[in-house]
Amino acid sequence: MNRSEILLSGLSKPDRIIEIGPSHAPLASKAEGWNSFVVDHDTRNNLITKYQAMGVDPNRIEDVDFVWRSGAIIDAVPESHHGSFKAFIASHVIEHSTDVVRFLLSAQDLILPDGMIVLAIPDKRKTFDFFRPVSTTSQAITAFEERRDRHTAETHFDNAAFSVNKGGDAGWLETDTREPCFASNLAGAVAHWRMAEKEEYVDAHAWVFTPASFELLVLELSELGYLNLRLERREENPTTEFYAWLRRGRIESNQVQTRRLELMHEIVSQLAEQSRQIEATSR
Repeated sequence: MNRSEILLSGLSKPDRIIEIGPSHAPLASKAEGWNSFVVDHDTRNNLITKYQAMGVDPNRIEDVDFVWRSGAIIDAVPESHHGSFKAFIASHVIEHSTDVVRFLLSAQDLILPDGMIVLAIPDKRKTFDFFRPVSTTSQAITAFEERRDRHTAETHFDNAAFSVNKGGDAGWLETDTREPCFASNLAGAVAHWRMAEKEEYVDAHAWVFTPASFELLVLELSELGYLNLRLERREENPTTEFYAWLRRGRIESNQVQTRRLELMHEIVSQLAEQSRQIEATSR
């Protein structure tokens, strides 16, 4: 199966789907007959203007049903649609959110009781976030309690200071042993730090994951009562990203500590895979 087929597995074209931020690359394309509703940061006309300048075919940009510029996604969607979708789909969006808890809460409240949240998420081991530490539950709770709607100065600094590429590529295969190169110097990182002073939203990667660290975040936030979600399935792509499927519900509380420990062991093993890339580089 190709990428779209993997992410859309278990869904059929008549199912009501809400897709977040597809811009010019929708997974559940209306043009292909999917019963999808699009949430994006601007109207279709404005997206066409933006992406045409980058050489994108405007026909790939579909009608935007709900414009979301700040706050919770669910607030941009009329209440009549809440709890009505078979699937909530977001590809490379969650890592940009200023408040990952509110992002997942919106997803949870937009789907049907038996609905599915489908996410494609950058894997730090195979992207420009290679040297950044994984995000923690405490960071997610802090952003939620602050009702954060802009990225912090620390996020902007880290987004620049740690960013690397391999041969100019922002993402790569897990077997890639090319030497990572910094995308910016420290002076550039300080300039990014000041982006937090701007009144308008400035984008950044705020959340950094491996597959196991993302599952741990969902598990801990649900056990603490911030979410009511469990990870049903996850799958790795050899390059750049991993996929996660979530449903409503939590694992039994008496299983949480055991699963937390298992996931922490797995996180250490996943991060060790990065060291193999570095060791191979230095040979």
